[in-house]
Amino acid sequence: MAELTFIGAAGTVTGSKHLLTNNGRHVLVDCGLFQGTRDIVSLNSIPLPIAPKDVDAVVITHGHIDHVGYLPKLVRDGFRGPIYATPATRALMRIVLEDAANLQAHLHARGLHEESYAAPTFYDEANVQETIQQTKPTPLETPFEAAGLKATYRNAAHIIGSAFVEFSIDGHSIVFSGDLGRYNRTLLYDPQPIGRADTLVCESTYGDRVHPPDALGDLEKTLVEAVKRGGAVVIPAFAVERSQEILLSIGQLQRRNPDLANIPVYLDSPMAAHVDDLFEHFPDAHKPIQFDTNGTPFGCEHLTVAIETEQSKAINHVQGPHIIVSASGMATGGRVLHHLYNHIGDERATILFVGYQSAGSLGFFLTHGARTIKIYGDTLPVAAHIGQITGYSAHADRNEIQRWFDTCTTKPAFYAVHGDPVAAQALCDLVRNKYTWKAMAAARGTTVTI
Repeated sequence: MAELTFIGAAGTVTGSKHLLTNNGRHVLVDCGLFQGTRDIVSLNSIPLPIAPKDVDAVVITHGHIDHVGYLPKLVRDGFRGPIYATPATRALMRIVLEDAANLQAHLHARGLHEESYAAPTFYDEANVQETIQQTKPTPLETPFEAAGLKATYRNAAHIIGSAFVEFSIDGHSIVFSGDLGRYNRTLLYDPQPIGRADTLVCESTYGDRVHPPDALGDLEKTLVEAVKRGGAVVIPAFAVERSQEILLSIGQLQRRNPDLANIPVYLDSPMAAHVDDLFEHFPDAHKPIQFDTNGTPFGCEHLTVAIETEQSKAINHVQGPHIIVSASGMATGGRVLHHLYNHIGDERATILFVGYQSAGSLGFFLTHGARTIKIYGDTLPVAAHIGQITGYSAHADRNEIQRWFDTCTTKPAFYAVHGDPVAAQALCDLVRNKYTWKAMAAARGTTVTI
């Protein structure tokens, strides 16, 4: 009988790692870093339940760091097997893992590791290149074999290249959702149906909540008010997917609202700029944009993309209302920290968060009313207006998860992962009551029989 061990993203939102064991062979489904508070980040240093050299294959659902960020360490510590990912995910992995290696080195060199709650220096760029070389691009709807297990990717609609994966083990179907995306999005196609599943391992990030219905309207209202205040609008945004979606939304608003038509916009994230290119290189992995972009990225006018450090520094001298989109989305690192440092004390400025803020992150403290924050060792008063829009989440909410569950043709054993305990338990309760499936919130370190 096969076994499933929950190593990460069980009782937490990050650190996705699930170990499938069958006939003495081991397959890791996702291999991510824990992120958030110091206690959660410390989980990265706990050894895996098996030696890396004994892992036979890794199957990746998508390219977010909490699903791929541990891979180069696995390789550094002796893993030599194949890594499977969709073509767009493989390309994205190179971007995010190179960035992670550089960030680890930078933070430790400047002695900022403790303040940032970053992962230890687990790997370098050479380990990243080895990881990419071991990764086999595997298209959607194309069956493949991972350590003797038959598997197929299907579109999960979370970010570009994202997939959920179905394994067949002796006629038993086990589906891992990865991170499930949303329906009716501007850039990405809807999640594909589940079909048959005898075991379903599903994320539960928003298992107890429903997203607001009009993210674009909320953004328009917030930006118009911010422009009237006369200061900068700093938008911490994840470099992968969120930055692109925000640029697309700003482009739409520029076309319909004269108050926003001529506001300068700055994308200050080399990583986000590289991700922008993926949408051009993988046109089949996303929807076509539904309006004329006039050759500008995602149709955002008056846009300046800052790649070099000097270009980023030049933004500091911009006067009057302007919009800065910069990573990271939870303000845990990256160039956005410089912009927060420069504008957090300005009562004319607006700091707008457009994504999930993990407990312990700087974004979490700001969105929960912090009066002072610490950046680069300095304690700064918070005078800027702090806003948050949750409707841009790339995760399915409770209703959208149910819509996906409705496409399941069987009654699987259900395990909730990738959510805090309250959200995971709420999703389990829904599953039991509405679908009469057997359901359990996964606990880190536990093993179940498939």
